[in-house]
Amino acid sequence: MKLRKSTLFLLLLLLPLALYAKPKTIRQQMEWLHQTRKINFVYDSSLKLDIPYLGPSIKGTSIHHALELIFKGTDIGYDVKGNYVLLKLKVSPEKVLPERHPVKQKRERKSYTLSGYVEDENGETLINATVLDISTGLATMTNSSGFFSITLLEGNRQIKCSYIGFDDLEESVDLKSDRHFKFILHENAKIKEVVVTGDLNSALMSTQTGKHSFSQHDIKTEFSLLSSPDVVKTLQRTSGVADGVELASGLYVHGGNNDENLFLIDGSPLYQVNHAMGLFSAFNVDMIKNIDFYKGGFPARYGGRLSSVVDVRTNDGDFYHFHGNYRLGLLDGGFHLEGPIRKGKTSFNIGLRRSWLDLLTRPFFMIYNHSNATDNDKISLNYFFHDLNAKVTNIFNDRTRLSLSFYSGMDKLDSKDKYMDDYDSGSSDKDISKNNYHWGNLNMVILLEHQFSPQLFANFSAIYTNNMAKFDSQEDDRFFNNQTQTSVSFYKHGYKSTINDYGYRMAFDYRPSPHHHIRFGHDFTWHVFSPQTRSQVSYSGNGNDVDTIKTFSRNRHIAQEYNFYAEDEMSLNTHWSLNEGLNTSLFNVGDKTFADVDPRFAIKYQPTGNLSFKASLTSMTQFIHKISNSFLELPTDYWIPTTERLKPMHSWQTTVGMYYVPNRYWLFSLEGYYKQSRHLLQYASWSGLEPPAERWDRMVMDGKGRYYGFELDACYKSDNLQLQGSYTLSWNQRKYADFYPDWYYDKFDNRHKVNLSARWKITSKIAAFADWSYHSGNHITVPSQWINTPGVPDGRPSDDQESEFVYERPNNFTLPAYHRLDLGFDFHHTTKHGHERIWNLSFYNVYCHLNSMYVEVKQNSKGQFYTRNHAYLPIIPSFSYTIKF
Repeated sequence: MKLRKSTLFLLLLLLPLALYAKPKTIRQQMEWLHQTRKINFVYDSSLKLDIPYLGPSIKGTSIHHALELIFKGTDIGYDVKGNYVLLKLKVSPEKVLPERHPVKQKRERKSYTLSGYVEDENGETLINATVLDISTGLATMTNSSGFFSITLLEGNRQIKCSYIGFDDLEESVDLKSDRHFKFILHENAKIKEVVVTGDLNSALMSTQTGKHSFSQHDIKTEFSLLSSPDVVKTLQRTSGVADGVELASGLYVHGGNNDENLFLIDGSPLYQVNHAMGLFSAFNVDMIKNIDFYKGGFPARYGGRLSSVVDVRTNDGDFYHFHGNYRLGLLDGGFHLEGPIRKGKTSFNIGLRRSWLDLLTRPFFMIYNHSNATDNDKISLNYFFHDLNAKVTNIFNDRTRLSLSFYSGMDKLDSKDKYMDDYDSGSSDKDISKNNYHWGNLNMVILLEHQFSPQLFANFSAIYTNNMAKFDSQEDDRFFNNQTQTSVSFYKHGYKSTINDYGYRMAFDYRPSPHHHIRFGHDFTWHVFSPQTRSQVSYSGNGNDVDTIKTFSRNRHIAQEYNFYAEDEMSLNTHWSLNEGLNTSLFNVGDKTFADVDPRFAIKYQPTGNLSFKASLTSMTQFIHKISNSFLELPTDYWIPTTERLKPMHSWQTTVGMYYVPNRYWLFSLEGYYKQSRHLLQYASWSGLEPPAERWDRMVMDGKGRYYGFELDACYKSDNLQLQGSYTLSWNQRKYADFYPDWYYDKFDNRHKVNLSARWKITSKIAAFADWSYHSGNHITVPSQWINTPGVPDGRPSDDQESEFVYERPNNFTLPAYHRLDLGFDFHHTTKHGHERIWNLSFYNVYCHLNSMYVEVKQNSKGQFYTRNHAYLPIIPSFSYTIKF
């Protein structure tokens, strides 16, 4: 009896455990994968997932193996798309009975178009955001206006919208007719894990080669040279780009010259892209929304330059809230404010950046001249630059919006030297020297955006661009006797170069199906070039006998540029996609009209979800030239169109690449390129700072270039850490038959280039950035021999015999390798009023490696040549203080 009672009691205890230990179901295994591997399952509710799972443990197995185990022996099939798994019911052919009687055909499902905008919570449109239909895997990407359009089968669609730096958003859309939809994404303060396979703009997924996109967050790193975040210096860290001279914002892409880059700000061309002779770039980062940088595989919608395209888009402004910031840095400061004019309808965005060094130099020289009252020499030197951006955007309705954007960037440098000397005899001498430099840009764009239909979107732009460089110098020397002027010598020289562009642009965006994205359009520009308008006034004499000479000269070139383009980005199937197009240009100058057709072609093969291969072939034509005799950007430089005697510059470039994403953190890419250019121009013999614009086309040489290399990039992104590395192996050669009969290496032929950077969010209040850069040295030309020239006319030595240098080939000497480490730190603090304060400390050239600025060639007593290296730039610390309100 006791045994029976104890047995019964034991059974009662084990019954709950037996119930709890029932076999796990397929649904529970799926939930475990979702929680531990971040895998999302998409399926119809009719699928039976609560059946027991009798297989082995899936812990420690790969995702693909785990899926095989879970669904083995069931009638459930699956398809993996990134981190989504689509489930569907298997249909066995042997279970399908032949139809014995005619049955009523099912109604064919119709297709409808989902279109609209992707915006952040402030109403700012997002460029290059991905819109994905989860069940089919069909996806599209927003254009430069934040607009998207995708045609899908009717029914309830699960749509996912994603953008780097923002939380993903999933919406259920009942697609029974064409729908207009607005996705509003919320910014994620963390640097989130990026699923690259879900980003159509990533190097893995996009069809184009050589494309890089940068957000404002990418440019505002924790390191800023002299406290100012810099767009061009960010691009210099990209593989395949040489930066030229240290500290200057040069951009030599795939061997091209600095004037072969097309810079666009809201669609209008920018001719002067730097301040302080290249020390700062001309972009206020507070205003930037997105930058698309192309160095190869150019789409057909871009043209006019040979080497690269930098398409900068500015923010529209917050439609719902007022906010802004001000920043005070080592050499400059900035102010930014945005907000609604009519809430939800009209916004404004304004940003001002100005250097403030002149606010110190003016009182400094005033005090200096006053403290040296006995000194007869009074000097002053003042320099400043500014950038002013303003934009107003109005939304008329869901399909139409209008914006007006304005940009003004200016540099001004003034110097004055005043010398006065009084003699005991009652006479005096007064000398005044003045130099004034003034150069910059003015850009205005009126942009109308309209959606004609769910599949057709268009932009209409009216554009005005002004570029101006002005230089005035004056020498005034007067002699007085008893306060009466007895002699005078006066000389004034004026110089001015301008460009005025008036134009319009029509760009259409048509998406008839998810497999075709067609872009076509037309633009026209009326160029008015006025290089080197000169004026000179001089007079000299004694007493009333003064001679005056005045001269005035000007150059004026009017050109019309027409451009037509069409391109189609096609998705052939899940593995193949291509982009093909044509860019046709007509350029009329004088009595000559040039016509060029530039084909563009890019193709991608993606055998798996994490591996793709690409190839592209592009042709580019450039009709305007920058005439300069320096690698720095100076106000004496000027732009001029090609003439009837010359041909436009032209280039062909082919690029191939491989792109691999082993997991959600890493992205690797390897690209190789080969590029040829012809009709490159270079002055034959001019060595001054003001190359003459009169008959300039008779003083230049026509040459060609060839460039080739390989680029290896690696990128790692996690919650708090970003790592990027790039290596470039390249060759850059030129040939000017009138200068040297064979190919020679260019000045900036840097054989090896390495960039390693790290961005670390240490705590919620402290972040750091480090960048180490290395490249092979630049090239210079040094003499190889010093010989005596033969006498004339008999060739025999003579007493007045001369000697001269012999140069073996151009750029025959390589400077020492360049390398440096930059560090920066941001310290965040929130005030009691809720305002964020940011202190930034940056250190340029941390380990104080003195890189070559220039090299002096000398000859010793034995006649041997040697070089003396000059390097001056040590570690440069800087700081800035920013407060957001």
